[in-house]
Amino acid sequence: MVEMEQGYTLPAMVTLRRREKVFSVPEGKNLERILRDLGILPDTVLVVQNGKIVPLDYRPKDGEEFEIIDVISGG
Repeated sequence: MVEMEQGYTLPAMVTLRRREKVFSVPEGKNLERILRDLGILPDTVLVVQNGKIVPLDYRPKDGEEFEIIDVISGG
């Protein structure tokens, strides 16, 4: 939570981007739970921050931004 000067409390937010979509979600849950809440199967994507893959058990902090990349296989 982020406390404002006049006594307002705002939820701390995390931003995830997938293709053209941007999701802002409250912090507190790990990435796997966030993905499931968004209807995204964790086994079908990678979560990346600053060019590095982030483990699904990571709990994002306020203001962090991530990219969701779909895993595609082919033959």
